[in-house]
Order: sequence, then C-alpha cells, then structure tokens
Amino acid sequence: MPRLSPSEDAPDRKLVQGLNEGDEEALATLYDEYGERLYDYALSMAGDEKVAAGIVHDTFIDAGRRAPRMRDHLHLSSWLYGAARRRCIRRGRPAELHWDRDAEFSDTPFVERADTVAATDWPPSGELHDLLRTALAALDPVDQEVVLLAFRHELPPARLGAAVGLSGRRAAARVRQGGAAMEAALAAEIARAARACAASADDADDADDEEPAEEATRSDAVAVLAARAPEPKQPAISEDDEEEPEPEAPPARGGGPLSGALWRTLHRGGRDASDAADPSLAEHIADCPACRSRGRVRAAALLRRAPAPVLPAALRHRVMHTATDPELAGYRADIAARGGPLTPEGLPSQPDVPSPFTRRWLFTGGGMVGALVAAVVAGLLMGPGVGGGALSWPPFHNQPTIKHEGRGGGDGREHGDRRPGGPAGGPGAVSGSPGATPSMRPQTDDGSPSPSPSGTVPPSSAPPSPPRPPARPGVLVVSPGTVEMYGTKTAQVSLSARNGPVTWTAMTSNGELVLSQMQGGVAKGGTSRVTITLRTALIGLPGQGTLTFTDSEGAAHQVTVKWGASLL
Repeated sequence: MPRLSPSEDAPDRKLVQGLNEGDEEALATLYDEYGERLYDYALSMAGDEKVAAGIVHDTFIDAGRRAPRMRDHLHLSSWLYGAARRRCIRRGRPAELHWDRDAEFSDTPFVERADTVAATDWPPSGELHDLLRTALAALDPVDQEVVLLAFRHELPPARLGAAVGLSGRRAAARVRQGGAAMEAALAAEIARAARACAASADDADDADDEEPAEEATRSDAVAVLAARAPEPKQPAISEDDEEEPEPEAPPARGGGPLSGALWRTLHRGGRDASDAADPSLAEHIADCPACRSRGRVRAAALLRRAPAPVLPAALRHRVMHTATDPELAGYRADIAARGGPLTPEGLPSQPDVPSPFTRRWLFTGGGMVGALVAAVVAGLLMGPGVGGGALSWPPFHNQPTIKHEGRGGGDGREHGDRRPGGPAGGPGAVSGSPGATPSMRPQTDDGSPSPSPSGTVPPSSAPPSPPRPPARPGVLVVSPGTVEMYGTKTAQVSLSARNGPVTWTAMTSNGELVLSQMQGGVAKGGTSRVTITLRTALIGLPGQGTLTFTDSEGAAHQVTVKWGASLL
C-alpha cells in the first residue's frame, strides 16, 4: 500500500501565507501534504483514475489562487476537500463509493493512527471487500461520503462540516448515525456468514457419518448370518454389541450457551440474543478460526484499511508546471472560474447545499406566503357575508351625499318644480332664480296689484301666459340586476330612459363600491353607463354589496354586486 508522503508537517496557516505570497515551495509542500489524500477521495467519488487526477490538478491550481481568501486559515483541509468535492459532484454523484476489487487490504490504516485491531487476524481481502460493500450499502450516497471523510481521512466534525457545507453539529450527528448503521449492517452480515458456515460444516459432518452407517449395516448382516453357526462364534457378536458409545459433545465455551464472539456479534448488530440462542452455532463459532477472524472486523477500521490507490508520479510535475508557467496564466484563471463561487467564509460553495442567503430568503418568503395563504383561507371560510371595513386600510368611508334633482334634468329649470329640501323651498329663496316659485302679490279691491314690498311698481304689460303642463316623466331601466366581479375590480351598469326623460340618484351599501357618477339624467330613449370600482386593501376578502338607483318619482332599482378574494 502506498504511504503518505513523509514531508514535514507544516502548519496550515503558514501554507496559506505562502500561497498568498506566491511561493512555489508552499504549493509543493501543500501537494506533498494533501496530494495522496485528495487523489484517494476523488477516485472513491469519481471511479476513474484519469478523472480523479484531473480533479486533483484543478484543485491545487484553484487553491493557489483562491485559498488565501478564506476567513479561517486553519480550515485549509476543508477548503481542499470542498473544492475537490464540488468538482466531483458536478460530474455526477456515484451510487456507491469506488474501490479496487483486485487490491489487497492493508495492515495499517490509510492515515497514520494506532488501531486496536490487528489486520493480520482478519479474513482474506476478497471477503473483506464483500463486508465493506455490504456495510456501505446500508447508507445513502451522502452518508457514505460523510463516513469516508470522517473515518478514512480523519476530518474532525468542524472541518468535515465546512467541507461538505454543513454545520459542525449536524456533521457530527451524521457521522454517528452513519457509523452506527455501518456497524449494524456489518454485524448482520457476519452473523449470516457464521450461520452459513455452520450449516456447511453440519452438511460435511453428515456426509462423513454416512460411511460408518453403511459399515454397521454390513456388520449386522454378518452377525445375522453368523447366528446360524455354532455357539463358538458368538463372541464376535458380543464384540459388536459391546462397542463403546460416542462421547457427548462438549459444552459450549465462554461460560454460557453462547460464545463470547457470537455474543458480541449479535449485540453489536442490535439483535436479540434469544433469536440465535443456538448452542451448536456458538460452539461452531468458538471452534471455527474463519468465523472468529470475521467477528473481529469493525466498520470504521475496515474503511481505514481499504485499498489505497497509487498516486500518479507525473501529477506533481503537471501541477507545478501549470502553477508556475507564465504563459498559462489564462488557463489558471479558467480553472479558478470553473471552481464556482465562494461562501462568505471563503470556502467553495457546494452545488447540493443552498447558500445561507438562499436559505434566509426562502425562510422569509415562505413565512410571508404562509401568512397570505392563511389570511385568504380564513376569509374564504368566514364566507362572503363578512364586511371589509375591518380590514380596509386606510379606513375609507365613502358615503355619498344624495341630491334630488328636478324631473327635467340636473338643474330643474325645464319643469320648474320645487326640489324638496333644496334652496328654492326654504326661506330666503330669490325670486327668478332657477327652480324658484314666483312670488304672489295680493290684489286691491279694484283689481290692481298692490305695490311690491320694495316700493317699485311693476311695469304694465300683458298678463303672463299660463305655464306649460309638465312633461310626462319616463321610466328608469337599470341592467343588469346582478354584477359579479371575480378576477376584476371594475364593472359597468347601464341606465336607460323609456317613455320620457329620467333623472336619477345612486347610493352604495358599503365603502368598497365606488361609482363614477352618483346622480345624473337620461334623455328619452337614451342610455348612460355608470362604472363600478371595487376598492380593497392589500388583502381583499370576498363580499357582497347593493347599489340603489332612485328616479325622480321615488322608484328604487337595486343592483346586487358580488366579488371574490383578491390580493393587492
């Protein structure tokens, strides 16, 4: 197995400072420190050696330009793994991690660390490959990547979370869950293999027992034939009858019905010991070297000792040449541009993790949309009879002032009738004003009119002609009788006059309905249109209102207006 480069450990802060200053030695030291690790990770994710080498090359070139931008220089490993991970994810996430099936498992971990279990007591590499694949199959691809970085590459939770775009607490929780799931799957596979091994051993024992049974049958046949012979040959029969019985099977080791290896195997997988309380199986595990060695395997140690790839020898020269050749400045800029944006902490953003700003806007926008939907649903549940004055803002109060006009038009000069409550009917009305009643002066005994109060004598003229009879009033026709405003805020009502001219006034039942005209007149055979406008606040609730049109004769014509919920 290839070992990590024995270069002297350099603090990450010093390496970042050297990259910021453009020091070639800093980039070379950085490659010697992380080259094999990044290649192992990229190959596990990509599954192709050439692709993995290209990802490692672009990661170091990008690090030489943008790694010094990170806020915390102690997260250099997180920056490198994050940059490599982004390039792997952009190519497509694999369904399972890649391992060389023909390679051998190592006796020492991938990263130098003391291990409690000696790999020399493990099963052969072919069986270890099957155990590793079974243990990883219990995890989804994201959790497989998390346990790979945690157990094989030894990233602590804080740096692991920074690399994959998670918080340190969430990364630690996923490592615990992934490790427990791997151990449970591995324990179940070891128990299944132990039962299969015990079954095969029993079959072999049964096959071995068949041959002595045939010999015993032949001996019985000889004894039967010999019984017909004289008595001196009976000792042969007595020898067969006095064979010693087979000794009983020895009790299971470990002080109980289950051996220690089987007990640990069952409880490590979370199984109930009563489901497999088989003394014969316990005895088999205690006496079988293969089952004992298989029971010593642990998931985390198995992942650390998995076969490591050989780092291409020419990759270091390729990285240093690209990073230092002045003619490749544009190529370096293009590699950094393909690396994607950086987070506010200066780390590579991950394509499968939303940015903090995106999460913040999604949370805020989701809250606003939820509030609007709740308000609309509440309005719909409350029904159309709910008035809108409580939710109107600003609080409009549109109560029109009603003015009754004369029959002949808006000024009333055509017919000369008195408007009730108007200025002509009240005291102080001026004579000769439009719509005023002529003042009557009393006559004397001789029939001459008395002088006017003002002292002026009216001119002698022909008596005034009798007033014309008033024109016959028409009939007001309002259509339609019901107006529905769903999806719109404006509508029209048609007013027409039949059999004569008509004057009208209008009023609304609430403040949401606004009319373009509150009074007017229509000539004989003419038509007039009044526009209705629905005025609501930010959130309009469904409702219903009434428009009342009154003609000069006092006849009322009502129009029902219905509207639905609206926003803005």
